[in-house]
Amino acid sequence: MENISKMEMAKALFEKPYIKVEKKFFGFTTNVTYTPTNSPVVGRCLDYALADGEKVKQLAFAAPGEVVTLIKKDGKPETFPNGHWRLSLCYSKDRKFAALCFSEFVGFEYKTIEGPRFLEGDDAEKILQAFVK
Repeated sequence: MENISKMEMAKALFEKPYIKVEKKFFGFTTNVTYTPTNSPVVGRCLDYALADGEKVKQLAFAAPGEVVTLIKKDGKPETFPNGHWRLSLCYSKDRKFAALCFSEFVGFEYKTIEGPRFLEGDDAEKILQAFVK
């Protein structure tokens, strides 16, 4: 799991009215909660190979109703260590909230291509099924 406060989308995430942020242990630990369901939020960075970039972007930014169709058509993308593409995810453990940010490795760092995208309720659950087991 990633430290959410160090992710690129942290500022945008923390500004959402339905997100509660608590600093603990002298500010070294940050607890993030999705307030409508009181569920903890976790962060992950998933890397993908160069060839899978378009597939990942299409799934991450598709209409929630299209995700199942896209998975059936092309399957779920496989992660790749130190990949060219990165999908940063923050999601509540109950999967009722998701935030996604898509980046490309350019000039020795990841640069945001699209996002962040925020989803709640059933829409979040549908998108997360493509990326979280």
